[in-house]
Amino acid sequence: MKQMTCAQMGGPAECSFTLSGNTAEEMVKNGFDHVMQAHPEMGQKIQSNSPEENEKWMTGFRATFDAAPEV
Repeated sequence: MKQMTCAQMGGPAECSFTLSGNTAEEMVKNGFDHVMQAHPEMGQKIQSNSPEENEKWMTGFRATFDAAPEV
């Protein structure tokens, strides 16, 4: 399992909410749930992204997730 803050996942720099997940996809799901509750304006922007934009972001996030230490 890995842990990252909302800010480490691309959320607001001041958000230190900790998320966890066993896979990059699980971490993104947990992160999206948090964003929709805590940062709804950011959630709306994410929802308006094209599939290509989302896949580009996910490709970059997978590298970030893979580099994060196991906890």
